[in-house]
Amino acid sequence: MAAFGYTILRKFANLRSNLGGCRVHLGKAGASGDVILSLRVFAPSRLLAPYVMAIWDYEDLTGSDNSALSILPDTASYLCFLYADFLQTTHKNAIYTTRSGLAGFQTYRSDLGGAGKISGVSARLTPWGLNVFRSGIVRDCAEKRVDCRDVFPRYAIERIEDRLSLMRTAEERVQCLESFLLSALNRNNEDLLIQKACKDLSSSNGNYPIWRLARNLGLTERTLERRFLAHIGTTPKKYARVVRLRNAVLQRKKLSAWANVAQEAGYYDQSHMIRDFQELYGISPEALHPQIEVSQTIQFSGLLNLYQAA
Repeated sequence: MAAFGYTILRKFANLRSNLGGCRVHLGKAGASGDVILSLRVFAPSRLLAPYVMAIWDYEDLTGSDNSALSILPDTASYLCFLYADFLQTTHKNAIYTTRSGLAGFQTYRSDLGGAGKISGVSARLTPWGLNVFRSGIVRDCAEKRVDCRDVFPRYAIERIEDRLSLMRTAEERVQCLESFLLSALNRNNEDLLIQKACKDLSSSNGNYPIWRLARNLGLTERTLERRFLAHIGTTPKKYARVVRLRNAVLQRKKLSAWANVAQEAGYYDQSHMIRDFQELYGISPEALHPQIEVSQTIQFSGLLNLYQAA
């Protein structure tokens, strides 16, 4: 399997009809020059594509030295099924230890680790994806990690974990996860107007005035916020804030100074952007930048290796 480079990453959206996985390197090089940490990324099947952005398979996510990985807020929700050791997730001041777990909409980074071998398969859901697989839970799953046993029937989760532990290939594990998602899919739970609102906010890089967005959708601001909370788990304003900061991170690859990034990303000034970095990522722009430069995953997700960041 060829390495998953930036050129391929930009073409990832075109891979939806192909279940072939692409290998992504996440970690540092060992003494031999080999990359220690990796995962394989698969495009979802056609029926799941409107609600699932990608499926990840990993047999040892944090590596033998348990390197710390982080997920920066990126508007996605993550549904993870693990079949080996437990995953420890640190989010703000809370620590969650789960096997299979669900992370809803996040406005602060999550740090991932564990004492053993973290093996599993995860679905990276669209912002509105979670609600079509389990309605009425998005607000309860926001800003935290929830055990899948508290969301789905316990027997179903334990059955998946048992099956995954016996499967030899990533392709088998991906198909197992997709079968579960298809059995849970209920399109009656989707709100197409809120999907459009998310897409409009994302296409504007978070700079679409909420009052104008509501008016153009034929809604009041209060109604937009209520429906957004019900289907996404957060408010349009917080969603836009996450989108704007992520755009700033990606802009830094093209611009030479953070002051230029702040202006291009739509911030009032650089100090406002730095405040968002600290409040959403818990790290300064300068400390984060070296990791962004070498990351192969930041273009299509918030997953990042911050082991060298200060």
